[in-house]
Amino acid sequence: MEWRHYEVRQSDDCEIQAQDGTSVVRYLMGIVETGKQRVFAGHFVRLLLTDRDPITGEDEHSLRAALWRLARNIKPLGLTLNCVGLCGEFSESGLSVDTGWGYWGPHSEPMHMMDPVPADEGRNLDDSIREAVDGMRIGINITLEPAPRQSAREAPRKAARGRAAPP
Repeated sequence: MEWRHYEVRQSDDCEIQAQDGTSVVRYLMGIVETGKQRVFAGHFVRLLLTDRDPITGEDEHSLRAALWRLARNIKPLGLTLNCVGLCGEFSESGLSVDTGWGYWGPHSEPMHMMDPVPADEGRNLDDSIREAVDGMRIGINITLEPAPRQSAREAPRKAARGRAAPP
């Protein structure tokens, strides 16, 4: 008995870029169910390549994270996805989370995350990631002033009176 089931919710074509140019392939996306009772286990995005086995990206929390995993899975094959869901400007609203739909940059109309990046405004994926990381504040800046030092002779006497400061 197979315990992992892929329920396809959407299917269409998307663009991938290879060394020999851009091609259009079929994708499937939906939810992963597991167990005899078919309990929700996450989201998936799968590419149906003509010359290879299907390649899948899965994530238990979000459809967009599954897309990012798919992008990482096809990178060793020399393939990259050309879709707005991988751009830093793509965002989902509270009602469109995990539906595949959202908004991208200057476009006020909804776009599907697998739609190709418009050619007139397209940017390199590496540039989008670099810009997003540069805008992040990672870590905490703390400046500590040094505590006043006390002599080793005074600490035991002050400790006995309950007034000792940490050394």
